[in-house]
Amino acid sequence: MYGTQRIVKVCFFYTQGTRVGQKVCSSASSNGLRWSPGLEVFGAFSDSLDPNAPQTVFNIETTRINPNIY
Repeated sequence: MYGTQRIVKVCFFYTQGTRVGQKVCSSASSNGLRWSPGLEVFGAFSDSLDPNAPQTVFNIETTRINPNIY
């Protein structure tokens, strides 16, 4: 739950300057009576040790719904 809403999908990806990594998502599922969590997912992005390289940013997106919806 987040505030008054249920989180049913989470996606994340990395960016560095104009480089954009692959978006990775996990979605919860409902059987009509209850919600089950989505599968654990893994994402990777090659970073740079160059102090002058653009900053690497972790981006996250969520999908939320009314908690009374199944």
